[in-house]
Amino acid sequence: MNPGAIPKILLVIVSGLLTLLDRAHAQEKNDEPNEKHEYREPELTDVDRQHWSLRTVERPALPSVANKDLLGTAIDSFILSKLQEKGLVYQPPADRGTLLRRLKFDLHGLPPSVEELERFEQDEQPDAVERLVDRLLGSPQYGQRWAQHWLDLARYAETDGFEHDKTRAGVWRYRDWVIAALNKDMPYDDFVRHQLCADQVRGADPIATQFCLAGSDMPDINEQDLRRHDKLNEITSTVGATLLGLQFHCAQCHDHKFDAISQADFYRLRAVFESAIPVMVRNEHILTLEQQKKPLAAKFYRRGELSGVGSTVLPALPRLAVQQNEIQYLTESSARMQFADWLFHRDNPLTARILANRIWQQHFGKSLLENPSDVGVLNIKPEHRELLEWLACELMSADWSIKHLHRQILLSNCYRQASGIRPENGDELLNTKDPDNSFYGRFPMRRLSGEEVRDALLATSGIINLRMGGPSAHPPLPPELKITLLEKQWKESQDRAEHYRRSIFVFARRNLRYPIFEAFDRPDAGASCAIRNESTTAIQSLHLLNSDLTLDCAKRLASSVRQNLPAERSKESIDAMVKRVFGRSASHEEITFLHQALEAAESSSAGYVAIAVALYNSNEFLYVD
Repeated sequence: MNPGAIPKILLVIVSGLLTLLDRAHAQEKNDEPNEKHEYREPELTDVDRQHWSLRTVERPALPSVANKDLLGTAIDSFILSKLQEKGLVYQPPADRGTLLRRLKFDLHGLPPSVEELERFEQDEQPDAVERLVDRLLGSPQYGQRWAQHWLDLARYAETDGFEHDKTRAGVWRYRDWVIAALNKDMPYDDFVRHQLCADQVRGADPIATQFCLAGSDMPDINEQDLRRHDKLNEITSTVGATLLGLQFHCAQCHDHKFDAISQADFYRLRAVFESAIPVMVRNEHILTLEQQKKPLAAKFYRRGELSGVGSTVLPALPRLAVQQNEIQYLTESSARMQFADWLFHRDNPLTARILANRIWQQHFGKSLLENPSDVGVLNIKPEHRELLEWLACELMSADWSIKHLHRQILLSNCYRQASGIRPENGDELLNTKDPDNSFYGRFPMRRLSGEEVRDALLATSGIINLRMGGPSAHPPLPPELKITLLEKQWKESQDRAEHYRRSIFVFARRNLRYPIFEAFDRPDAGASCAIRNESTTAIQSLHLLNSDLTLDCAKRLASSVRQNLPAERSKESIDAMVKRVFGRSASHEEITFLHQALEAAESSSAGYVAIAVALYNSNEFLYVD
């Protein structure tokens, strides 16, 4: 354990225990028997409001740094000042090929082509990186990559889950809406407003509100009132965690044990959405929100149980995140719109921080916060709090442009540095003083997601289908998986070209994820996912060695290279394969070794395929540095 982390851990434990005692005492009072069984909501205290995440976001001054030559964007001032305190500096810049591969996977989820590599390496203009970043952000592939991050948060899938896992016809239109919105850089305030209340926004597509309804569902249940109750609770929990970074779901049944979120807070937030959910009908899906003319009255449910229905509640903003002591009630007919407007009010302390952190997290592979969907009292003040404040302010000042924040991060020297530690640049010092890379003295290497692995296989073999939008594709499944499904639950696409579409367009079933996604830790969409697990298992290696997908792509890669070069130029063919898979030229040692393996193969064709499989199973293919 890092000795410097001990005081923080103790602080969290002590703070948590004190808060737990206070909350337990309040809950004890609520549970005391009384004639009317009335719920007593605990009052907010000044201590409740003192947590760093609940203070107004203010732009911090840029720290001064000794080595001004290392400043790319304002971000570098914050990172370098922390490194300076530790006696550390950045690693040297990554080489052109490494930076290109990093940017392509980061923004597109795809490897660079050989032509892109040659063009970028030959571009000697001082603004070459800036133009590359703008080109990548302007490509339609950007939205297809970054939409998946949002779909993880939105717990998106195209089926219900549970026993029958029925398909929701047309739900893919929400996926396409997210992709299109990100590609045109829809301001984040509009992006969220449409997903909460598109039915009340002129010209908006109501499918955007699928964000609220994308969770698991059981339309064939007999108790449709229970189905509606569970759906509203799930919407409330998702909105709280995704947009505000507060764990409201803990307050469905009781006042939150740590954060100052009462059970009444939960049901007042739930009331924001109550009038947009109709009375549910058995075996009918609800794909969009729509303001009901005669909505059901929002109620408080003691212990969260449908049978514990209590008094009527009115929609209101979360007490913890507003400056006033009085409860800020909303108009029932426009509660969602008023809530969306408040989310992006300058006084709201949470929305900008949460999104800025999520963008940083996806670029660097780790969050500035311990839990990006929970900024409650158990989430201690982040090490780089001033940087987070600056990112949040920059996002707001740029009218909530996500692409603007991308540029600030990607053009920083922090992002552009090498991932490997070099002895001449303080190898042992960096390992000793910052073994976890908490201060970003090097770029953090990351493994590709399952979607990126599959798309990279398809792209490097030359068979990827980049057609955008429309109904999802159903690539072939192994027979042993197909027999686990009910009839017609996976109808293989008849058009073979559909088998090679980008991974975001592969049918998203809750109860059976596509094999390579399952192997590489894709979430099951059962709940909003802020951080994907990253396991290392034998199944992953076996999949990349033996799956039909890998073998198909290896054969096509080998065939494509051999068609362009005659047999006597086998060393050039090997170099061409390495360039496609790794985004760099092969070294002399690599060519010599692989050529020897090729000559030892029973046939030239089999030898090339074996080389392709070996390249696909290497760490360099699976990791971005």
